[in-house]
Amino acid sequence: METYLLIKYLKCSATAEEEALVREWLADDPDESHARQYSDAHFIYEGMLLHGDGGADAAENSRPVRRGRLFRIAAALSSVAAAAAVVLGVWFWTRNSTLDSLSARMETIYVPAGKSMELTLEDGTKLWLNSGTELEYPTVFSRKSRDVKIHSGEVLFDVTKDSRRPFNVDTYASRISVLGTRFNVTVDEASKDFSAALLRGSIKVANKLSEGEEYILKANQMVKMRDDHLYVEQIEDPDAVECWTSGLIDIVGVPFCQLMKKFEMAYDVDIIIDRDTVPEIRYTRGKLRVSDGIDHALSMLELVADFTYEYDRQTGTIVIR
Repeated sequence: METYLLIKYLKCSATAEEEALVREWLADDPDESHARQYSDAHFIYEGMLLHGDGGADAAENSRPVRRGRLFRIAAALSSVAAAAAVVLGVWFWTRNSTLDSLSARMETIYVPAGKSMELTLEDGTKLWLNSGTELEYPTVFSRKSRDVKIHSGEVLFDVTKDSRRPFNVDTYASRISVLGTRFNVTVDEASKDFSAALLRGSIKVANKLSEGEEYILKANQMVKMRDDHLYVEQIEDPDAVECWTSGLIDIVGVPFCQLMKKFEMAYDVDIIIDRDTVPEIRYTRGKLRVSDGIDHALSMLELVADFTYEYDRQTGTIVIR
């Protein structure tokens, strides 16, 4: 922005188009360089006002040299203080307007099947997103809170502590509030599946489907949803909660149908269960490495569950019989 246009703006002699241009320029200030340039222009403008009145008072005073000099010093100091106050006010207005504008811009990210990713938000909070996850978050968090929304999938959060701005995670089933902690959230609205597992710190989970139902979790506790209600459970194996971030799938205590959904996302395949009964997995411990492939995973399960499978590699379809 040219300095002469900023001075015209300060003198209120700019056209309506020029005023709109300056206001837009001030609002779009990601690195605060515009506020600094505006501050410099304001001091130049104040100096012009001071020198424009110089000498007039000296001719009217009986002691022109001393009183005129003191008056100019006092006026200069007063103008500098006033200018600093104005610049500070403009800086805060510009900063807050910019933050409000950016925090209203939402980004949506989707992780396709067979993939996973890591994401660092602008406050330093780290996220790990599993296959099939859809997450909505602002470009910049607002001045009062940090809000994100999980539409589907699984996310591990490691939240940067900020007591002035609580961190909130919205899902179809709940609102999770936290200041700084590490926790895992799984969401699948289609199958009415929701869980939140706390690994460190403390979180409050409020149920959106049953009014007034909320829990404050401690480390190594988790909530699961059944029939629109939340139930608290103890986490027996904390490593199993976040092992997926290392490319592992925990199979202990996971129902067969739910495990097949995990396989579909992890290996980017379609799995059809074509049998009257659902196989029961007799594993008491164990994890599968995704990089070993779907054939390896199903072959290992065949050893501890009564089923066979057919894999059509051309269509990516697996039939469980």
